[in-house]
Amino acid sequence: MAPKRRFARNAAAAALSLALAGAVGVQGPGGRAAAAPSPAAPTVPDDSPAARDAAIARLRAAPARPVCADPSAMSRVYGTSCNSREFPAPPILAAPRVAWEAKPGWWSVWSPFLVGRLVLTGSCNNDTNAGLSALDMATGKIVWRIASICDVGGRRGSMGSVAFHELPSGEVLMIYPRQSGQPTDFYVIDPKAGRIVRSLTPAANVALRSQGAFTGVSQSNRDGVSYITGLSPALDKVLWRNGGFRLAMAKDDPRYLPTFSPPAADGGVLFQTARSKDQADPPTRQLHAIDLHTGQTLWRHTDQPVAERGNGSAWRSDDGTPMVAGGKVIVPVQGLLGPAAYGRKPDGDALRALDPRSGAVLWTSRPVAGATIADYVAAGDVLVAEVDRGGMRELWGFRLADGGLAWRRPAGKEVRVLASSGGVAYLSERVPGAGGYDFRVQGLDGQTGVLLWTTVLPGHDNPFDSQWGVVPDLRAGGVQGPAWRIGRDGAIYGILLNGAYKLQ
Repeated sequence: MAPKRRFARNAAAAALSLALAGAVGVQGPGGRAAAAPSPAAPTVPDDSPAARDAAIARLRAAPARPVCADPSAMSRVYGTSCNSREFPAPPILAAPRVAWEAKPGWWSVWSPFLVGRLVLTGSCNNDTNAGLSALDMATGKIVWRIASICDVGGRRGSMGSVAFHELPSGEVLMIYPRQSGQPTDFYVIDPKAGRIVRSLTPAANVALRSQGAFTGVSQSNRDGVSYITGLSPALDKVLWRNGGFRLAMAKDDPRYLPTFSPPAADGGVLFQTARSKDQADPPTRQLHAIDLHTGQTLWRHTDQPVAERGNGSAWRSDDGTPMVAGGKVIVPVQGLLGPAAYGRKPDGDALRALDPRSGAVLWTSRPVAGATIADYVAAGDVLVAEVDRGGMRELWGFRLADGGLAWRRPAGKEVRVLASSGGVAYLSERVPGAGGYDFRVQGLDGQTGVLLWTTVLPGHDNPFDSQWGVVPDLRAGGVQGPAWRIGRDGAIYGILLNGAYKLQ
């Protein structure tokens, strides 16, 4: 086994080197160019020191603005309920360094949850300091710990799968299934006192989500439908049920997708992609807008192009995972350049923006032959997207105002766009390192595409790039969401497989 390495305490000790375009995963203007995907040619970002300094000055002077109509005071898995992976925090304008690192003896650590000045995380898969721990954001020291949760349900010696949610009372709901097969625990935790104050019993057996209000999804073979259910803040009452959705697909279907995508919510409306009952066969997942107070479907997007045709059937584009950004609901589109033959990958990827109030299509980006949009995040007024074309990866900046292409730049084949804050997008790329690989992490100005900074983080025991994406799988690897969050102070609070850390 490779020896465990600590995060470096300074840039020199861990080769946390600042670099400009020639030596980084995002390439400078000398990289490969390609035909512009819109009538107005996009710019190739200028990574000169002057351009970088100008971008940093503009970002530093920009007033803070709301990211999403999300009243949450605690952290969300993907920034806000808008699901755009844009965190309500200042931009990181210089390569962050390790402020602290804690290794209390954990192994396989829960995804962090930020509450006030505390980082909640921990594990039952260890001999010392087992349980839920609250770490001080300033120092990384343990403020309190609840060890008793590891003593029940066969949890000792296993990581399990937990989820944290904010309650209107300012308390934290921790959902923790038991390994023994007994009912799941819904613990209510007082983050100030560091103790469990009560437990909740949900009024419905659903897979619970929280987007400013609690909802859950389920299916009924008896009724022949799937449901979205609205629950009270105490989970003790069913407020509404919307049964306008089909049963789950067979798991061995080659086109299998879950009935429901991860949702987004903004301004009291749930944006949910799902297979509705009221559509022609074969069905596809369509974007629905649902009133979170009443459960009423307000509108449904039905303008999906045929992406694949053959064997007497026509399969339409899937609306994927929605996000709300720039006051618009964004979904992916496939097949805009014509349907592919049966079993072939469709061509003509694009992004589509809809009016959140009416569902009207506001714009659809121009598709480019052979270009696949792999992933994207919102960064200020721009969507920063990973685009694969001709065996190469590029980053494209789509304007949220009209869907036009503002800039594009070559990138390393493994570069991934993970999250953003304050108009800066954060990228990661696995590069060779002493433990097998390290992470080259970069900050990119969303408006211009200019590279602001680069640093390298050790990859050993570090799931830094895990669980980010427009199609997150919260079950993968037992991790409940990504390995880090951006706090309201602009710092990154993350976990290792055996500890936690702060970058600032």
